[in-house]
Amino acid sequence: MNLKLFHKIMDHMKERNMNLTQLARSSSIHLTEISRILNHKQTLSLRNLDAITATFNLKEDGLYSDYVEECFNENGILDKRRSMEFLYKCALLGYKDQLKIIFNKVLDESQKAILKKNLNYIFLVAEKLFEEHKEWEALPLYECIIESMPDHNSIQLAKSYFRKYCIVRTTQQGHEAEVHVLRHLTKLTNELQLSTYLWIMATCYIRQNWKKVLYYAKTLEKYAKEGEHYGRALLYQGFALLRLGGSLEDVLFIIDRYSKVNEYFKDLAVGNRFVAYLEFEQYEHVDAYLDWLEGREDLFVGLPRILEIYVKLGRIKDVEHLLNRYFYIFEEIAESKEPFKQQMHLKFRYSHALYQCARNKITEGIHEILDVAITAIELGVAKGYGKCLMMYWNYRHIINSDHEQKYLQILSR
Repeated sequence: MNLKLFHKIMDHMKERNMNLTQLARSSSIHLTEISRILNHKQTLSLRNLDAITATFNLKEDGLYSDYVEECFNENGILDKRRSMEFLYKCALLGYKDQLKIIFNKVLDESQKAILKKNLNYIFLVAEKLFEEHKEWEALPLYECIIESMPDHNSIQLAKSYFRKYCIVRTTQQGHEAEVHVLRHLTKLTNELQLSTYLWIMATCYIRQNWKKVLYYAKTLEKYAKEGEHYGRALLYQGFALLRLGGSLEDVLFIIDRYSKVNEYFKDLAVGNRFVAYLEFEQYEHVDAYLDWLEGREDLFVGLPRILEIYVKLGRIKDVEHLLNRYFYIFEEIAESKEPFKQQMHLKFRYSHALYQCARNKITEGIHEILDVAITAIELGVAKGYGKCLMMYWNYRHIINSDHEQKYLQILSR
């Protein structure tokens, strides 16, 4: 045990008039083991440190800063078991100061071979967290590798860029992360290269950048050739063509192609054919689309469009029936932080605003439509909601001062 940590433990024992026997009993560590630890004959595990810390009634990380040295051997190489356990816990619980201390000590190493080995342990911990769906907890570890890896051709570096992109892709860091992952694309395995194109394509879909969606969908199709990635590539091509002015025939042709990939895509093709018909104002398919959607977990995806069409067709009773039956779904997704669900909720609010105006609740409808436009700007998808301002303009003869204030707020952004 390093002297600083040793003296701190001894000082805490002295403050509490505690001897070894009492410490052993209170911490549930065997007396022989704790004697060997404090006599520098046995290393101090993180589990035992936590037990001693709890005995002293300290914060859980109260002695962690001084434990960092225990994670290294005499050659400056991280001890695999102790360091990985310590890194995992600090990252998981958000002990950023302790992570910074161990990162700095790792980066003080001048020998590239040792530095690379130490960074590999950090990478393994990051991967464990990522695979456990603790992506944001893993991010500081990936960033440490990105900033410090001496081997610019290493798979760990390329994969760290890929993981970072997956984590931050819908944030303001997303564009920069995309640039970096594309630069390191050839260092990734073939499967991860396909996943990179898939994630970029999906992110562009969320951002409603349809030209980029189409570009990456065609790129993914080129390299995937078959299977899940191939099906996704064709699926997103269909989405993009609908938004970029493709003909109904072109869209249906793409849908037919991915319907042959497997049963999953065959099922999706059924619903997306209905979506295509409705986009081309063939509203006679709207009830069949609703029949297909009902009972599905992704009902919330198609329901806003159905509500919007029912309003256009003057089927207000049907709108009210669906709202009474499914309003709870939109209350649930209103709480979601997922960008896709946030956008689906936005589409619901738009259709609900149309419904309000259709039943002569114009004031409420205009307020809601302007709120939709404001939220669309905040989510970075304002291009898709120019129709909100058009609707406002159509009702300009009956707007009030509150409406006008919201409208000016939108124009100032």
